[in-house]
Amino acid sequence: MKLHYKLKIESPKTHYLTVTINGKRESKDSKLSFFIPSWSPGSYLMREYGKHIQNFKALNSGGEFYQYSQVDKGIYEVDFGVSEVKGDRENFEISYDVFCHELTVRTSHIDESHAFLHGPTIFMGVLGKDILDPEVEVQFPPLWSKLTTGLKDISTKREVFLYTADNYDDLIDTPIEIGCQETDGFRVEGIDHELCWFGSPMKHDHNLKADIKTIVEHIAKTMGEIPYEKYTFITHFAPNLFGGLEHKNSTALQYCSRAMVDRKGYTDWLELVAHEYFHTWNVKRIRPKELGPFDYLTEAKTRMHWLTEGLTSFMDQLFVYRCGLTTLEEYLEKTAATLNRYFSIPGRKFHSLEDSSLNSWIKLYRPDENSNNSSISYYLKGGLVFFALNVHLIKEGKNINDLLDLLWKRYKANPEVGMEDHEVYSMIEDLTNKKVSDIFSNMITSTEEIDFEALLKEMAVEVEYTDPKTTSLGITTSSSGDRIIIKSVTLDSPAHKYGLNAGDEIIAIDGMRILNSEFQKYDKFLSLNKTYNFCVSRLGYLTDVKVLMDKGPRVIKSLKSLDEDKTKKFLL
Repeated sequence: MKLHYKLKIESPKTHYLTVTINGKRESKDSKLSFFIPSWSPGSYLMREYGKHIQNFKALNSGGEFYQYSQVDKGIYEVDFGVSEVKGDRENFEISYDVFCHELTVRTSHIDESHAFLHGPTIFMGVLGKDILDPEVEVQFPPLWSKLTTGLKDISTKREVFLYTADNYDDLIDTPIEIGCQETDGFRVEGIDHELCWFGSPMKHDHNLKADIKTIVEHIAKTMGEIPYEKYTFITHFAPNLFGGLEHKNSTALQYCSRAMVDRKGYTDWLELVAHEYFHTWNVKRIRPKELGPFDYLTEAKTRMHWLTEGLTSFMDQLFVYRCGLTTLEEYLEKTAATLNRYFSIPGRKFHSLEDSSLNSWIKLYRPDENSNNSSISYYLKGGLVFFALNVHLIKEGKNINDLLDLLWKRYKANPEVGMEDHEVYSMIEDLTNKKVSDIFSNMITSTEEIDFEALLKEMAVEVEYTDPKTTSLGITTSSSGDRIIIKSVTLDSPAHKYGLNAGDEIIAIDGMRILNSEFQKYDKFLSLNKTYNFCVSRLGYLTDVKVLMDKGPRVIKSLKSLDEDKTKKFLL
């Protein structure tokens, strides 16, 4: 089916986008069902984009109304057979409005400063129909001067913004930025890479364009080829933003404006760039069999997010290091922080990587007060498992690049069908031996602890731990003014053992009023092995909870290379 979409933004301050779809039905189709996706590939949560659709209409070429009914959330069925129209019954014009006022990489946002259009939130498809070569015309206020997208530009007039994609999947997988954004670009292997910046970071001395180009060149060289004709980086800078979402020939990135000044904040930004760009190969092409083709109305469950996000999380830091954009010391510092996060999460003892992957729709993307006690992130543990695998590969005379090469060859041999876990295990066995493959599969399927200290020792890296001498309650808190609200309680911590609850407001300790500014330094006045009476407000009632204080868990203070040449061999 051939469809022509028109996107019209008349008044950005209202946050509305009007979408019009023109097409022609086949005579055999007495009914057509138009749907808006419920979720976005790469973000595994049913976001129910249909909630932002309103004013749905279906007309023929003469402006007569077809009869329709909403048959499910986000699905509208047009009945051509029963519609009382006197004229044309083949051509149709579908129109609807979309409310766009949420600035994330997986939603759409329109205000007077710009428009960011995320495909799954705005483009309706047709159930049971392949939409080939869809065209998109975009109309927006004259005060805006630029449109940035990875869609193919087929405009023949300067004042007309007309684009196309190969199919519906590619159409909704290509975000659009409109406004007066700053744009720039570079070429790698003769291929254009477009940069687009909305907002601006605080003043800094970094060369974003040069560093992004370095990352692109390095990853493309590592993977052996560039699988697109053009690539687009769309970036939003604003305070407290963070996020990224991969697309087939583009990415949407969001980052805190203030964080770009700090050295660590900037290298974290570079890792985000590397992460989403590497997804061009790993996820958008190399992928589990469940991740494409998609049913946009149903959850796409897979047990292999350790491949999609775990491998990518390991590679993003490694790529930035290999590019020379971070030092060995910085790489080890980041590895220490990753290990500390991992060991601070009790859920690693109960949730395997397979479990974490399968439950992404109800756990990782829907966290609650008990999430860290019951589950583990496949980004976090997955990255560490590939870190461990790389050590084993290098001990056998191979490295992670050899696995990347096999993964890419497998994709190219059968691009229409995604992978199964046994294929990855077989690749590892072919590269090394069954023992290494079994070690890797056990890290994926079990909750057994991984001896990272032994692996680091193989790399000539020494682990230095802190000696915990201060008290730890084992809680996270939020504040509202001077109020202290418990957000979460860590399993087996003093707070957990003695009955402090998420949602409790801490009012006083041993009869003395405590405010948030004072509580943040509780380790200075709460002593080890002493019992304190916490007065909390719980469900509106004052409740006393006696807590015996204990010391916190040990954490990694630093990772230090004892032989830099040997350590670097494990990272090249």
